Amino acid sequence: MKQNIPFFLFAVLAFASCRDRSLFKKLSNSSTGVHFNNKIVETDAINPLNEINIYNGGGVGAGDFNNDGLIDLYFTGNMVANQLYIN
Repeated sequence: MKQNIPFFLFAVLAFASCRDRSLFKKLSNSSTGVHFNNKIVETDAINPLNEINIYNGGGVGAGDFNNDGLIDLYFTGNMVANQLYIN
């Protein structure tokens, strides 16, 4: 019985991942209104050799920042200004 447990777990995980429908749908920035681009410009002083985490990005915060019941987005940039998108 114990020998069948790894096979059973593998079968459950394998069949659970066989879904036809996707959980996410790619939307264009023109349809969402979000036009943020965390553009990185490398120079002699600013490059992956000197700044090891340069391409890790800033981050995204999602929450109701203005208390209207809708989720707003806050993007942080490395070399560009941060942007708040009010929903």
